[in-house]
Amino acid sequence: MAEGPRVGVLVPNLFLRVGVDAAVQASGGQVVGLAGPASAAAGCAVVIADLEALGPDPAAAIRAIAATGATVLAFGPHVQGARLAAARAAGAVALPRSVFLQRLPELLAAVLGPGRDG
Repeated sequence: MAEGPRVGVLVPNLFLRVGVDAAVQASGGQVVGLAGPASAAAGCAVVIADLEALGPDPAAAIRAIAATGATVLAFGPHVQGARLAAARAAGAVALPRSVFLQRLPELLAAVLGPGRDG
């Protein structure tokens, strides 16, 4: 049985991480825990990141990750609209945390679904 596409996960909050990992596994992806933004590429097709874990300049980290060819799915507090907008401008799909967690299965299906080589 072939392993699914690698999905890097940079979500330090364990309560959130459990749900993210479950969604990745349900989508057929292989969870790759990431220690920080420097390790975020790690041969992953997709990187899921909490904006707060990407350091003081998440947009720069997102640009670096996206430059590897990985799709970046990011989330943050809804009250940080400017930070979410900057993440989008840097190339990420960035949503408020509550919306992100609800839409994660749909987002993963779009990037890992049939016709994708992951």
